[in-house]
Amino acid sequence: MSLAKWRLVEAGELDITTIALSKLTVPRHRWLEFRKLIGVNNVDELIDRILADRSLLDWIRKVIYTRYRGVLGEAAALAEELKREGVAFIPFYSPDYPEALRRYRLGTSVYRPLGLYVKPPVSLNGRFVGVVGTRDCSEWGRRVAWETGRLVAQAGFTLVTGLAECIDASATLGALEAGGLAVGIRPWLKPLQLPLESRRLLEAYGDRIALASEHYIKPPVSPRMLYYMRNRIIAGMSNLVVVVEARPEGGSMHQITWSIRCGKRLAIYEHPDPKSEYYKAYQRYRSCSGTVTLKTIEDLGELLETLRALAKP
Repeated sequence: MSLAKWRLVEAGELDITTIALSKLTVPRHRWLEFRKLIGVNNVDELIDRILADRSLLDWIRKVIYTRYRGVLGEAAALAEELKREGVAFIPFYSPDYPEALRRYRLGTSVYRPLGLYVKPPVSLNGRFVGVVGTRDCSEWGRRVAWETGRLVAQAGFTLVTGLAECIDASATLGALEAGGLAVGIRPWLKPLQLPLESRRLLEAYGDRIALASEHYIKPPVSPRMLYYMRNRIIAGMSNLVVVVEARPEGGSMHQITWSIRCGKRLAIYEHPDPKSEYYKAYQRYRSCSGTVTLKTIEDLGELLETLRALAKP
C-alpha cells in the first residue's frame, strides 16, 4: 500500500496520558469523580486549559497514576496495540489534529474529542469539505453526491464523510476517482463495521481512505448515541459542509444543526422534486443564517474556488 499522498504521524509518550484521559470520560460516574479531582466543569474546559498550559498534562498524569493507575496501564497497552495495527492516536493539542475541530465549540454537554484514532496513521491537519446526506437516496442524490466529491477533490480539499451508504459512499467514490483523498469518520474502529458500498471502496482505494474515530474499541455505550456523537466530528473538522439530499428527521440534521450553531459554512442543494421529503429538509434549512443554496453543481464549484482563495496567505 502506498501512502505517498498522506503525511504520516507517530505517537509520542504524552499521547498515553491523553489516551488514559479519554478513557476516564466514560463511564459518567468516573468522569464526575475525576473532574472534581482536577477542578474542571467539563471536557471543553479541560481542553482549553491544557492548550493554554501544556505542563498541566504532567500534573494530570501524576493524578491518574495515583488514583487510576490501572487506566494508565490500559492506555499504555493500547498504545502498543495501535503501533502493531498501524493506527495513530492524534491528541487535541497535536498539530496533526484538525484545526477546525480544535476551534469547534458547541457550548453544551457535547464536547470536542480529546483525540482521534486514525488508520492508516496519517495527519488530519488539512482543509476538509464534509458531504452529508441520507442513506436512502434517490438517483438524483447519488449522481449529485458523486459530482460533489469529484469537485471537492479537484479543488484540492480532502473529503470527509461518515462512510455510510448512498450519499456518503457516492461522494467518496467521486473524490477517489478524481485522484483525491477521503476521511471516513466512524463511531469506533474495532470491530470495524462498514456498509457494503464503503467496504468495496476501502478494498479498491485503501491507500487514499483514512478511517478515524474518537473510539478505537467500541465502548459500552448505545450505538445510536455513538453515531450521533460522531456526526459532530464531521461537522466540526469541515471548513464547509455540503448537504446533498437529506430527510427532515434524519441523522444529517444533527450535522446541519451543529454547523449552523457554530457558524460553519453550510451549503445545501435545492432538491428538484418539491413534493419529496428531501425538499422539505431543504426548505427547513435554506433560510438559516450563513446557508448557501446550491441550484447546480457549478454553484458548488464557484463556492470552492472562493474557499481556496480565502485559504491563500
